[in-house]
Amino acid sequence: MEFKIDRRTALKAGAALAASQIVPAWAQAKPTLRFASVFSDKDIRADMIRMLAKDVEADYTIEPFFNATLFKQGTELVALQRDNLELGNVAPQDISKQIPAWSILTSAYLFRDANHLLAFFNSELGAQMKKMAEDQLKVKILGPTFFGTRQVGLKPKKKITTPADMAGIKLRMPPGDAWQLLGRSIGANPTPLALPRRTPRCRPARSTARTTRFRTCRR
Repeated sequence: MEFKIDRRTALKAGAALAASQIVPAWAQAKPTLRFASVFSDKDIRADMIRMLAKDVEADYTIEPFFNATLFKQGTELVALQRDNLELGNVAPQDISKQIPAWSILTSAYLFRDANHLLAFFNSELGAQMKKMAEDQLKVKILGPTFFGTRQVGLKPKKKITTPADMAGIKLRMPPGDAWQLLGRSIGANPTPLALPRRTPRCRPARSTARTTRFRTCRR
């Protein structure tokens, strides 16, 4: 697998990490590419990074930093732009802070499943969104990540079938306008709380619900 990048345009990935970019290599020695994320090493996305690392191990060493140990949540994109980071799993919500048009991709109920998400990013519209990020942010979108339907864990015993049933529920969500809009769009009252503080705590204290994927919830 040929996988070459130069020092300054080093494979900056936003929204996901799933493909490679071929550009001139900068040295004979095998370079180290640092990957930063807020998810844990138990997350299914960590397995994705391990698979990528194995695929490119002949040419590159990928050094992962999980649990926001290298950069705090929401700062990965700026680190990529400043050449302080080579790889990152960046949420569309963070991209939308600099490119408002990207906020459409943060909407609830937008994609049915992984195939629908991949089909969009492989379409002409998806290509436009990726080019927009590359032109305006100088960040290369390698591809989307889909790792399951987001689950809402409730503290009270209440049957939820429609967004209206979420009225009055305080929902833990990451900070930022796009994340808070996502919480409101499913009918809840979102409470800002950074991901590292949300995920390990499966029994909410200051809220009555939190969103997660099953693989990221540890008791």
